[in-house]
Amino acid sequence: MAKNSGLNTEPAIEIPSTEVGLLGALRDSSLRRFAGTTLMWGTGHQLITVSQGYLLFELTGSTLWLAALGAAVGIPNVIVAILAGMLADRVSRKRLLMVGAMVAGIPMFAVVLLLTFDALEPWHLLIAGGAQGSALAVDWISRLSLLPDVVPKGILVRAVSIDQSAFNGARVVAPIIGGFILAISGPTAVYGVIVGLFGLVIMAYRTFRPHTQLQPVAHTDIVEDLRDVVRVLGSNLILRLNLMFTAVNALVLGGLIFIIPAFAKDVYETDETGLGYLFSAIGLGALVGALTMSWTGGVNRAGSALLVTDVLFGAFVVAWAFSSTMALALPIAFLLGYFNAVHIALGIAVIQVNVPAAVRGRVIGAYELAWSAFPLGGLVSGSLAAAFNLRYSLTILACGLVVFTVVVMLLSSQFRQLRIDAR
Repeated sequence: MAKNSGLNTEPAIEIPSTEVGLLGALRDSSLRRFAGTTLMWGTGHQLITVSQGYLLFELTGSTLWLAALGAAVGIPNVIVAILAGMLADRVSRKRLLMVGAMVAGIPMFAVVLLLTFDALEPWHLLIAGGAQGSALAVDWISRLSLLPDVVPKGILVRAVSIDQSAFNGARVVAPIIGGFILAISGPTAVYGVIVGLFGLVIMAYRTFRPHTQLQPVAHTDIVEDLRDVVRVLGSNLILRLNLMFTAVNALVLGGLIFIIPAFAKDVYETDETGLGYLFSAIGLGALVGALTMSWTGGVNRAGSALLVTDVLFGAFVVAWAFSSTMALALPIAFLLGYFNAVHIALGIAVIQVNVPAAVRGRVIGAYELAWSAFPLGGLVSGSLAAAFNLRYSLTILACGLVVFTVVVMLLSSQFRQLRIDAR
């Protein structure tokens, strides 16, 4: 990044234009099934996110425990992302999806039992967080690797946004459901719902019928598999920058999400229902952002849009950190969720279209590795909050994101000129 000449040596990537509108894309039954399963799967994981942080902060009252939860989710996520990316190019991606759901669901059933017998300790939630981090890596890599096989290439950009809309729909619905159940019936009921959702997801995965199937190919060894990924990324500056953007963006978003329970209790002085509203406001903004991308099929100046939406996301995170009432926090949360979702959808589309199928799983593994910064953001924000305070912890993270984005904006004309045709 230090030398401007090194940033302009390759032709800009162009993603093929979409061929059908939003309604036409939704006529594809495989896409509808895929997105419906994403809604259930996403609801399960969002309920975990809401419940784990709330329950851990209730048990300990410490942001350092929230930081530990971020580490517990993030470290296994990093390790498993590397392995799952290679597996996604070797074995059935549909079966990997079922494995991911089981890895997430079984520990949550254990939490139900511990809560039932009043035996839950904070370290139990850290173990469950490790399982969730592993499951997220397996599932996201398998899901994003499988999607291009589920839908025709002509609707891929919209399909990515539709799938993101389903996930972000879960981010709206799950916190409200979770906050309501926590307030009325307690955490045991919430974890019971989580277990049931993952059971339904496993059954739904069995119905997947991709249009194309991964063809078995001869693989040499793990080292050679990793070299393939390095070669793909090494020859494509846009993909490398996109992964860097993903990591920095995920760090800030994770820092926000993991520390929300502390803000809800200590800053806004709200209860479980208010906590659900805070999560839901971010999810609603993300849903509207993803729907915007679904409807338009992309934007013409994708590079500029990726840069601008990242800066706006960072700015609204700072504004949210210094809001003092729920009346201010909720609309700001909506806006930061909106711009973050547009940024993510564009970034995924760039990767999906420009990666060869034979190495797609491993490159998506690298993408998931970048997203491992999300739970690690909880480690960073929780630690910064303990050293300074809640507001400054998020401000430091968001300012780092804005500085990184501005540097890329100034140095890389290739990234600024990246285009996605939209019809």
